[in-house]
Amino acid sequence: MAKTDNFQTRQPASPTATSSTASMGTSQRESPLLILKVGTSSLMLSDETGFRVNLANLARLVDTIGSLRRDGYQVVLVSSGAVGMGCIKLGMTKRPTDVRTKQAVAAAGQSHLLRLYEDLFGALKLQVAQLLINQSDFLDKDHWQSVKSTIHECLALGVVPIINENDSTNTAEMRFGDNDNLAALTAVQLEADALFLCTDVDFLYTANPRSDPNAQPLRMVEKPWALEVDTSAEGSGMGTGGMTTKILAARTASTAGIPCGLINGQHTDRVFSFLKHGMAKKEGSDADSEQTPSSSGASIEEPHGTLFMPMQQDICHTRRWILSLPATASVSVNDATARELAGKGSLMPKGVCEVEGKFEKNDCVKLMHNGTEIGRGLVNFDSEDLEKLKGKSTNTLLSVLGKGCSLEACDEGNVVMTVAPQAFEEASPAN
Repeated sequence: MAKTDNFQTRQPASPTATSSTASMGTSQRESPLLILKVGTSSLMLSDETGFRVNLANLARLVDTIGSLRRDGYQVVLVSSGAVGMGCIKLGMTKRPTDVRTKQAVAAAGQSHLLRLYEDLFGALKLQVAQLLINQSDFLDKDHWQSVKSTIHECLALGVVPIINENDSTNTAEMRFGDNDNLAALTAVQLEADALFLCTDVDFLYTANPRSDPNAQPLRMVEKPWALEVDTSAEGSGMGTGGMTTKILAARTASTAGIPCGLINGQHTDRVFSFLKHGMAKKEGSDADSEQTPSSSGASIEEPHGTLFMPMQQDICHTRRWILSLPATASVSVNDATARELAGKGSLMPKGVCEVEGKFEKNDCVKLMHNGTEIGRGLVNFDSEDLEKLKGKSTNTLLSVLGKGCSLEACDEGNVVMTVAPQAFEEASPAN
């Protein structure tokens, strides 16, 4: 089992929290913040007769969040299910595939989903708030700060924020694609202490356990950025995500120094088995002596699920924001430049090997090395100019651009590594 001293420590929540905590960052927060994502497959059941609510799972989820709140944790719930609930509401036996129909069904189902949450949380004397988010909400730093402030204010008022992608109005260009990604970006931007992703299996496996008897469970992933497993098998078909999207979400959280737990959505109380071992540990608590609630009442010896360990790197607000930006184009770099970036250097045009895709100045691009993404960065040139400048020395750039112009393709402060810097330290230097 992994050591727990790498996890960040937080003070327990004050029972009389005020709105003054609304703008607090992770260094000032009084209690650990957990992001819990639940998908359609955990909330719904389906067969040839259509969809129905998995009320037992939904009740366990709400009860788990209630227990977390009583134990002094703040919780933000990222929940799918609007389209599924819309199918129930409208008597549809199959999930729509047409975009316009899906948007209309989501609009009908979102209110139904929230009403269920309102009733169940209300039974525990907890109030909820709904936030429907688009990818465009992350694009402008000032706009996202407003969204973030609203979430923090909800938490300060003792309300459980429930976040979902706005499926009823989103265009294809502005979609996250799945709520795993939305949950990871929410965790990154809120500087959460831990992210939990619910799925329909107990662990991440080396292959699909339903079809491969040799599949082995992975209880801990120390290097999420280097993980290679077979995720080609189909999911439940009820949602838009799958194991691939969960691995990508875990990598995003890990990049920002946030541990991620993968748990079975039928047993959401398994989050306590992670917390018992120091994930988002509260200051003054003894991880070995904390009680771990479970359906059987027995102590769980180790986290029941897969733990993705966080990367150890400094990440400022700008870098967190860069992680949330869409990046479709890429810039490939040579060996020496990859090591310089890992050492917190800037990206110079001399180190650029290839430019793929179209982008404008100040767009976010993927930084690639040997076919693998190693980081993200905001570029100082558009794709056409960088194509002309790639491989050129500083002296040549000065003669072409003139004094006073930016010589860096990406400034150091606008680069965030998605691969741990020590991976380049372990690699042999290029000849």
